[in-house]
Amino acid sequence: MLFVKNPVPGKVKSRLGRCIGFEKAAALYRCFARDLLLTTQQLGIDQLIFYAPADAQSDVQDWLGPQYIYCPQHGEDLGERMAHAFTTCFERGYDGALITGSDSPDLPLSYLQIGLEALRQQQIVIGPSDDGGYYTLGFTPENYTPAVFLEMPWSTSTVFEQTINRLRSCPVYQLPTWYDVDTLEDLRHFHHRLSQTKAKTESRAFLQQHLDLLGHDAT
Repeated sequence: MLFVKNPVPGKVKSRLGRCIGFEKAAALYRCFARDLLLTTQQLGIDQLIFYAPADAQSDVQDWLGPQYIYCPQHGEDLGERMAHAFTTCFERGYDGALITGSDSPDLPLSYLQIGLEALRQQQIVIGPSDDGGYYTLGFTPENYTPAVFLEMPWSTSTVFEQTINRLRSCPVYQLPTWYDVDTLEDLRHFHHRLSQTKAKTESRAFLQQHLDLLGHDAT
């Protein structure tokens, strides 16, 4: 399950947008989601796109393509929306589901493969991000624990820690830490990681065309 927002400038990547401009931040957000989907396609499983706002399906589908299952997000906060997404998946008959957003566009395929294998072994899966949140969370219908979504201080550095505390009595598989791209410093680190690989991603192509966004020392 991929959570996305309609990439309207000023409505997505706003922290980054305040540094590089909202138009450029929205353009990067478009690249991030498409790059991550190229990774998740290699898993060979169904991909559900949970989009917001609820009337944006046409725009989001034009952006990401018609080959996915599209579902609107429902809920007052992120926790309610994620809980609804898991419930939707299990009502559709899936034996397990991983949820992620597009904040980690270079998330390694191997992490998700390991996470799926842990789900098959009836473990809850969580992948911590370096900012104190998590880049993925996974449940099966049997171990689904909606309490992790209730009254959580979203967008803070304690989300991962509090989530783990709420799962203390459950079998949890913790994936390696990975990186979100929310700030200009994050973007510089992201560009550096891309420069160490041969991956030809949309994000890399965009940044190579806009090195000025990263500062004078970018190469």
